[in-house]
Amino acid sequence: MQELKLTGFPSIDKPWLKYYKEGAEERALNIPENKTVWDVIEEKLYEHINIPAIEYFGRVISRKEFIDLVYTWAKAFKAMGVEEDEIVAYYGPFFPDVGAMAFALNMIGACAYFLKLAISPKALAEETKNCRFAICFEDMWKNVANEFSKDRFKNVIIINAIDGMATPKKQIAFLLKKLKFKSKNQFNGEKYFSVREAKKLAKTYTGVVKAQFAPDRPAFITSSSGTTVNGVVKGCVATNESIVSQIFINVNSEAKCSPGDTCMTNFPPTASTSLDCLFIIPLFEGLTTIFDPRVSENDFYNQLTRKKPNLVIATGSMWEAFFNTISQKNHKNIDLSHSKSWIIGGEGTDIQKFRKWNNIVLKSNGDKLTCGYGSSELFSAICRWMSFIENDYSKPIMSVGIPYVGITVGIFDKNGNEKKYNQRGELWIKSKSAMKCYYNKPELTSQTKIDGWIHTGDLAEIDENGFVYIWGRVKDTVEDNVGNKLYLFDIAYKIKEKDFIDDAIVLQMKTNKETVSLVAHIVWDGNPSVEEQKKHFKELNALMEDYLPSTFEMAAYSVHNIMLPYSPTTLKKDKNRLSKQTDGYIQVIDGEIKNINFVMGDNDKYKMIIKD
Repeated sequence: MQELKLTGFPSIDKPWLKYYKEGAEERALNIPENKTVWDVIEEKLYEHINIPAIEYFGRVISRKEFIDLVYTWAKAFKAMGVEEDEIVAYYGPFFPDVGAMAFALNMIGACAYFLKLAISPKALAEETKNCRFAICFEDMWKNVANEFSKDRFKNVIIINAIDGMATPKKQIAFLLKKLKFKSKNQFNGEKYFSVREAKKLAKTYTGVVKAQFAPDRPAFITSSSGTTVNGVVKGCVATNESIVSQIFINVNSEAKCSPGDTCMTNFPPTASTSLDCLFIIPLFEGLTTIFDPRVSENDFYNQLTRKKPNLVIATGSMWEAFFNTISQKNHKNIDLSHSKSWIIGGEGTDIQKFRKWNNIVLKSNGDKLTCGYGSSELFSAICRWMSFIENDYSKPIMSVGIPYVGITVGIFDKNGNEKKYNQRGELWIKSKSAMKCYYNKPELTSQTKIDGWIHTGDLAEIDENGFVYIWGRVKDTVEDNVGNKLYLFDIAYKIKEKDFIDDAIVLQMKTNKETVSLVAHIVWDGNPSVEEQKKHFKELNALMEDYLPSTFEMAAYSVHNIMLPYSPTTLKKDKNRLSKQTDGYIQVIDGEIKNINFVMGDNDKYKMIIKD
C-alpha cells in the first residue's frame, strides 16, 4: 500500500488511495476526449463481442444484436423528427429496448429523461413541458392521468414488458394480457407508436445517424430518489463527459467482477445505480445484464436464487427481505456460491444485520457481502467496501467503504469549514462525474453544487483510513426550545442496542406539549408474548428516560411485523409513509399497554388520545 502523510483533513490527504494500485487515480481522470457515451460503449461492445449483452425472460441478446438494436432506434428517432439537444421523456421500468433507446438518443445528440416513477401528473407536466417526444410503459399510462396524451407531445412510443420477450413466451404473455383486459388498443392515430411500429420507421431513414460531439451536452437525465422540501422532482443532468468519467472511475477502482460474469437489475432506469452500475458499466466491462423489472420480496428472492447473478446491488430493505425469506424457508444448505459482488446500498444497514447476513452468504460458499454508497448527482457510485479489507464493526453502522479513485470527499460544518477525521458533518463530494445541473432548476442547482462540490445533505464521518460512515440525513434532527439538538437516527440506534429489538426508526410527532414528542417504529427480534412485550416497553421507556434530555419524551411505539415498510419506488425504508401514521401506536401507562392515536388539532399540531 502507498504511504501517505496525513494533515488531518480527508479531502487533502485522500488516505483511501493507499488501498489502490499506483497511478489508479491518474488513470481514472484520463478519460477519452470528444467522445459520447455511445462512442465509448460501442468500442467496448466489440471488444467483448462473444459475451451476451442482455438476458430477458429467456431471450439472450448478443452484443452484436444490441449494437444493431441501438442503430435501429437511432434511425427510428431520426425518422420521427427527434433533433439534436432534444429531451425525450421516458416513464416506466427498464427493458432491453429502453436501454437501446437511451444509447440511440445519445448517438443522435438527443437526451433521454428517465422520469421518477412516483411522479405526480402535475410534476410530470412541469418536467416535460419542453418535450415533444415521449416513451411510456403501457401499464403505467393511467398513473399520471394520461398526461402523455396532451397536445404538446408530437409522438409517444408505447412499450410493454412483452415486447422484448422471446417466442413462444412472448405469444403466451400476449394472449394472457389480451384475455385479462379484453379491450381494444387504446392508442390509435398517428401520434402513438408501438415498439414494432416505431422500429419500422428505421427503414425509412437514410440520412446521417451519428451527431457530432458537442461539449457539455446532456446525455442522460436521471431522477434523484429524494425530493426537495416542496416535493419538486430533481432531474440530474449528466453529460457525456461526466458519464464517461464515472465509467473510468469505476473500472479503475478494482471492481471484483470480470468479463463473462452476470449482473442483475430490477431497478428502473430512473435510478442512476441501475443505469450506470448495472447496465452501462457491465456493457463496458464485458458482463451480461439480466433484466427483470418485477419488484417484490418474493421476486427478488427468486431472481437471486434462480438466475444466480454474480453482481447485485440492492437497498438494505431488499436484502433484509431476501435473508428473511431464506430464514422462513429454513434453507440451511442454500447455494449462494455464485455471489461474487453483492452490495448493500441505499440506506445501508447496521452491524448486527450485516453480520447475520454475511454469515449466511459465507456459509453458503459465496463471497462476503459489501456495502456501498452512491448519488444521482454524481451518476451513482462514490464509495465501496473492498472485499480484500477486513470488516470493521467498531461503530453501530457498517461503513460504506472508501471513495473510488477520481473522487474527493470531505466532511464540512454548516459554515463550510472542513472537519477532521472521526467528526460528523455534511458529506461534500467533488468529481468529474458530477452532474451538470438539476434539469430546469438553476436555483436548486446553486444550492447543491457549489464551487464544484456536491452538497449531499448526508450526515457522515471519515476515519483516518479513509472509510466513510453515513449516519443519515442532516435534516433528520430534532431540537427543543433551549437548544438541545438530537439526531433521530442516534435515538434509533440506542433503541437497537436492546437484544429484543430487530429494527427501529424514530420520528418526531409535533404535539401541543412543551416537550418534544417522539414515536418509535420497531420490529421485535422474535415473537414475544404480551407480558414479554410489556416488559420490553418498560425497559425501552427506562432507556429513553435515561438517554433523552428532560425536554424530550418517547410518547409511543408502533410495532411492525417482520420488517419496517419500504417504499415501492425507492425500495428504501418508507419514512414518508411512517411520518403520516397517526394510529396504531401503543405505550405502557400505569403498568398496562394502552392504544394511542394522534389527532390533528387546529394549530397543525397533534393531540395524543389514549384509549382504554
